[in-house]
Amino acid sequence: MRRISKLAARLTSGGKELVSRIGQRLPWHTTVDTLEGRNTRNLYAETTWFGIVNGLAATFVSVFALRMGATTTQVGWLAALPALVNIVWLIPAARIIERQRRRLPLILWSGLLQRLGYIFMALMPLLIAAGRVEALIVINTLITLPAAVINTAITSLIPDLTSPERRGDVVSVRWLILAVAATGAALLGGWFLDLVPVPLNYQLLLGTGAVLSLISLRYLRRIRVPDTVLYGRETRPRERYSWQRLRTSLASVRSHRQFLRFSLASFIFYWGLYLPGALWSVFRVRDLGASDGWIGLIAVIVDGSTIAGYFLWAKISAKRGNRWVLVVTALGVTVYSLLTAVVPTIGWMIPTSLLGGFAWAGCNLAMFNVMLGVCPPERRPTYIAMYTALMNVTAFAGPLLGAALSGWIGIRPAFVVSSAVRGLGVLLFLALVR
Repeated sequence: MRRISKLAARLTSGGKELVSRIGQRLPWHTTVDTLEGRNTRNLYAETTWFGIVNGLAATFVSVFALRMGATTTQVGWLAALPALVNIVWLIPAARIIERQRRRLPLILWSGLLQRLGYIFMALMPLLIAAGRVEALIVINTLITLPAAVINTAITSLIPDLTSPERRGDVVSVRWLILAVAATGAALLGGWFLDLVPVPLNYQLLLGTGAVLSLISLRYLRRIRVPDTVLYGRETRPRERYSWQRLRTSLASVRSHRQFLRFSLASFIFYWGLYLPGALWSVFRVRDLGASDGWIGLIAVIVDGSTIAGYFLWAKISAKRGNRWVLVVTALGVTVYSLLTAVVPTIGWMIPTSLLGGFAWAGCNLAMFNVMLGVCPPERRPTYIAMYTALMNVTAFAGPLLGAALSGWIGIRPAFVVSSAVRGLGVLLFLALVR
């Protein structure tokens, strides 16, 4: 018996050592003997649990609306109204953030409200018999309010938690983890939806994802901002709006020419990105006849290729620079939309989705890094909010314009128009971003 116990102890010890060695080779491994290491690990854990509901919502909310009888125009409003909220809310939200010396409590409360919104979305069909599509659109729009606060706050918080040398790796790994979690959620979700009737399947899926994502708040609470950042941070008092203040703010923005150049190029490129925003689900479900299982499979392929892309593009970016990666991957995203316009069956969405996910990983990473680089550190939350609000103009109007365009010239030609606008954005990146 003692020999068996000794053998079991050796196997356990050897197994732990093997797991530790494998874990140290993973890209998200970080030591926990420093404040930066502990913060990074908690940030990764938070991202993992939040990625579940994020992946489910991004993949299946629009399909949920279609299964309940939504029209193409209603799907367009489902995508557009959250962007409209962001246009008018992001800058006030950023000013609220800047007035806080300790920003984590605000992040926690915003995160809680966001998760509760998805729980209410899951319960909605039990409470409403008529007008479910309209109710889904309203709930999805209201969720944008706390989401805008937490997204802006965490984005502006990352440079405070990480050193400049590690920041690029932390950002790429965080998005990598988000993609892994979304991939797993979409894969299981697509399989589950075919087993249970509508709308109960979507209710169970979104409700379970929202409840699991509440675990992420536990890890957010463990993050500690360094004292040098916390006490060196100048909080901004509440100010009244006036024309003089507006002119001063505009003059400050105009003085940052790199920010203006990058924002202009991004603005044009995002028009091309969001034009088909309401058409992806419609195209796959109505034109190609995709089942929920196919929808989940395509989401997994996109997320899986995105994961692979984050591995590769982070290394290439360190060698070639963010501008080179931005131009090359933005061109790949442009070709993805053009190829989508000509696929004959749902099966052909597999290779195009591989290209789209792989290219978008590098494009998203490069755009984020460039955006952080052109924002003045002392006003980072406000500049991030201004940039995001400007992009949300396209996120609001793009899907509505795309839906109208598809009704006029057809859904496939609408994807061709999207590619042309994206191509113009690529040329502006090439000309304006330095």
